[in-house]
Amino acid sequence: MRPLDKKRIATLAGTLVLAGAVVAAGVYGPSAWKVFRQQSSITDKDVIIQTPGVDSIGAPTNNGTGAAPNGTAPPGSSAAPGAAQPTATAPSTITTPPEGETVSKSKYREPDTKLIDLAPSVAAYFGENALSNDAKTLVFGTAWNIHQYVDGYLFGPAAGPQLNEQDIKKYIVFHKTLLDKQFKNEANVSKAAALTGYLDVLLNSGTDAFDSKDKTRIEQFHQGIHDLDAHITRNDTNSKVYGATPFATKR
Repeated sequence: MRPLDKKRIATLAGTLVLAGAVVAAGVYGPSAWKVFRQQSSITDKDVIIQTPGVDSIGAPTNNGTGAAPNGTAPPGSSAAPGAAQPTATAPSTITTPPEGETVSKSKYREPDTKLIDLAPSVAAYFGENALSNDAKTLVFGTAWNIHQYVDGYLFGPAAGPQLNEQDIKKYIVFHKTLLDKQFKNEANVSKAAALTGYLDVLLNSGTDAFDSKDKTRIEQFHQGIHDLDAHITRNDTNSKVYGATPFATKR
């Protein structure tokens, strides 16, 4: 076996161990992500490891771009049998953040689990004989965290913390790794196949969109992650509803 292959195996093993530790500790913000990126740097030497900006001072700003999204439509994605598919609405040019999507500061905010308020369309997937509270918290944190950085990317420092396309892609991969690890440990995960399948499709579409830098696909992903965060896992009545998920609800 070549040394490079051994390094890749070691990196993968370390990543899975880290993911398990992060899930157990309930930590999945910038600090944990930095450690995850350091693990993966063994086979990613050409990429600058960049911690998500906890403060706006000196943070990267879209590689100098703050323009509205525009581009081509996303390709199809595979999902688990019977899984719901994303149904994002056609994006339009965006020059200002939609009402309810701006925050007073661009600092990273830790997920506030007191705000978890599942929409009726997904509530049955959690609780007795379904996904655990740990899974619920992790889904909530994934949506909350990624939404911040996508808002910051699309709408600028006033809307959220800043990362460039490739680092947002890696941030999405980090959270997807945690979810995959958690779902493998869930005894009743098959009962939530529609939800877990949708999450898989949504996060994969996000990594593909930011990898390609396709502005339309990034905006479509934004609509899905926005609805998942603001309306599916918490009841933010002041936030716009895109109707971009199969579980979309106005309550």
